[in-house]
Amino acid sequence: MKRLPAVLAPALIAIASAGCVMAPRINLDRFGTIGFIGFDTRAEGNIDEYANQVFLEVLLRSQPGTRIIDLGPAATVLRGSRSPVPTPEILADLRSRYNVDAVLTGILDVSKARPRVELGAILLGSIRASVDMDAFMSARLMDTHDGTTFWMDSARVRMDIADLSVLKNGQVMFDARDPERAYGRLIRELVLRTTRDFR
Repeated sequence: MKRLPAVLAPALIAIASAGCVMAPRINLDRFGTIGFIGFDTRAEGNIDEYANQVFLEVLLRSQPGTRIIDLGPAATVLRGSRSPVPTPEILADLRSRYNVDAVLTGILDVSKARPRVELGAILLGSIRASVDMDAFMSARLMDTHDGTTFWMDSARVRMDIADLSVLKNGQVMFDARDPERAYGRLIRELVLRTTRDFR
């Protein structure tokens, strides 16, 4: 039997490898029905709703057929708890009410850094500006039976965001009519980094 030339062998291996599809590190199917609690955040505006939507879109696109129930905002589901992590009692209640085997929950922390304000007229107590935003996202998957954390990951992104309302007290309002255009890149980058184990 003739041996393949030294140059040809690696090429054939590379071609064969290209056809292989790597399975995700975390297969959500094995967790049954998953409840999703909206991200806990102190940011003003609609950025949490947008982040929730993008997070679910990425998960379901990465692993079609995954059974996910949107349980609602963290403030409602966690019943005013000071911790963004559900207590064993809350997990047991969610399992009983929604028949979920696991729960996805997390936090979204967005803070202002170095605003870049263009000189212009101040209108109604606010100005339009671009801002260097420092954003952090953390998510975890928990068993509703015993509170065990199956998985957890996080990501931090810093990015220049335009078209934000900056109030006189320095607070940033995430109130864009088109969230995708205003801060879509920031949120999508956070979500893609945080959910890398599912792809």
